[in-house]
Amino acid sequence: MAGFRLPCFKSLANLSGLSARVSTGPQHLQQLQKLQNSLQSRRRSSTASSVNLSSERINDNVVYSRHEDCFLHSQTVVQRFFDQASLWPNHTAVECGITGRKYTYDKVRMLTRRFGSALVRMGFKKGEVLGLVLPNLPEFPITMLGAAGIGMPVTTVNPIYTAEEIARQMQNSGTSVIVTIPQMADTIREVASMCPSIRQLIVVGGPQEGFVSLMEMFQDSGDLFDENIELDPFDDMFVLPYSSGTTGLPKGVMLTHSNICANIQQIIHPGTARVIPTTSNNVSDSFQEVYICVLPFFHIYGMVGSMLTGLDHGAKLVTLPRFESESFLNCLYQHHPTMLQLVPPLVSFLGHRPDLKLDAFHRLHTIFCGAAPLGPAAANKLMDRLGRRDILMQEGYGMTESSPVTHMSPIINNEIGSFGEPVSRTRVKIMDLNTGESLGPGQEGEMCVFGPQVMKGYYKNEKATEETIDSAGWLHTGDIAYYNEQNQFFIVDRLKELIKVKGLQVSPSELEDVLRRHPAVLDVAVIGIPDDMSGELPRAYVVKKNGVSVTKEDIAEFVDAKVAPHKRLKGGVMFIDAIPKTNTGKLLRRELKSMLLSQIS
Repeated sequence: MAGFRLPCFKSLANLSGLSARVSTGPQHLQQLQKLQNSLQSRRRSSTASSVNLSSERINDNVVYSRHEDCFLHSQTVVQRFFDQASLWPNHTAVECGITGRKYTYDKVRMLTRRFGSALVRMGFKKGEVLGLVLPNLPEFPITMLGAAGIGMPVTTVNPIYTAEEIARQMQNSGTSVIVTIPQMADTIREVASMCPSIRQLIVVGGPQEGFVSLMEMFQDSGDLFDENIELDPFDDMFVLPYSSGTTGLPKGVMLTHSNICANIQQIIHPGTARVIPTTSNNVSDSFQEVYICVLPFFHIYGMVGSMLTGLDHGAKLVTLPRFESESFLNCLYQHHPTMLQLVPPLVSFLGHRPDLKLDAFHRLHTIFCGAAPLGPAAANKLMDRLGRRDILMQEGYGMTESSPVTHMSPIINNEIGSFGEPVSRTRVKIMDLNTGESLGPGQEGEMCVFGPQVMKGYYKNEKATEETIDSAGWLHTGDIAYYNEQNQFFIVDRLKELIKVKGLQVSPSELEDVLRRHPAVLDVAVIGIPDDMSGELPRAYVVKKNGVSVTKEDIAEFVDAKVAPHKRLKGGVMFIDAIPKTNTGKLLRRELKSMLLSQIS
């Protein structure tokens, strides 16, 4: 995944008077303040938690996190979940926002074992890959944790992908079994016909020919689930999402159990974010965080930043399979979220609703917006609509390759336009593009990060791994950035060619590959063009073959039939005489972008 920005709004949430506001605010914020005070008293040194970042946090132009080292355990993701779930077994862990189907933490733990055991009974073994082609459902974390618990890495797929797109990922990952929904049955059958490695299909819901019912698997005794299975958290994969990285076609990102566990701890580390753990197992009188999970779990932001982080501290996850305005609003009104994980279009949607029922947000303490940049105007619009200034709005930065979070804006005194500071145990440097030297404050270069959340590498792609992670272990993000004297970071531009449509990745190389199959296309290049609603939209620059008649509409329709909706050429098709290239034949997309900008200006 390309670097995503989780925009922060300092003018909205300068909480220098936090304690005073908390004392008059909702009861859960008072509880949060007490928790933070308790944690603060146990810190070894007051300087480590100081908001004013000093030069002591920079060594040889490498910026170190100002936060104390977060706790890193040696458990797998599943072992950690089992331990945490035992603290609040009677609380709701996950609930469908459409049907009301729900599971407690104890039930999720039990069904995780049963699903893993059923997979073993079917003959699946450690190291085989399970594919999840699912929208957000209560069964998503159960199937993910159940497979991972028996040593099967999970590769997640956007369920709106075409059969060809899904098959490409299943082939590359060597997937052995797929879990999906009845609405996807025909597509997944087609996928299976293209992927010899797939031995079993599983469906969540009613019976489908050629599929095993997940509900039947939930009746397994669970006796074959080995909680003592030999897994190396630092080497064995937990999840295998696909990312285009800084360039090229999507690649499997190998994220280990340790990568994910570390990033969860980095996100919830005291002083990094407002997080209130579930306080007791007594449902009637304990506080529980509530998340409305409309961000897709197949995406690293929704998976780690919402689902797995929420489960780690006992939150209730209310799932929505897709964004629909009425179901989203109904969930807000019914469940009263404490934290909202949003993307810019959702911020705009809420900010422009004149009929928004404000009492639904009385428990809300944080809005976390990510996956694409968000301007202050949209943020201020929402905050004005909510009518509360004690709500924290945070920004950050992350990549699929870093599990994903590397930066989050500080809770107080964050800088306008900055995506924040390094999270705990994370180092960051700005590298000169010509010399490779680390640069000081105010100087622009490629941002590189180092920490326990950095991926193991790209699956079966050593060349791409070496191009992204250098010999010293630094992950090269492909983003041009700088930091100021307070060690807060700002994005300037990006080296990467990736297009971001509503926070979702679109690989230019992938679309170019599709376009080259059209009989009238001689050459092609795809870039992203700016769009107010989507951030960017894909546009194709096409060189036609001589003597062939074809329209722009013909080419767009050809692509539309082969790709997911967000990858369609909604930025248009342009015919040109030649594609700008280097002497070695490499596409110069930047020249096309420069041409576009000159036309706009």
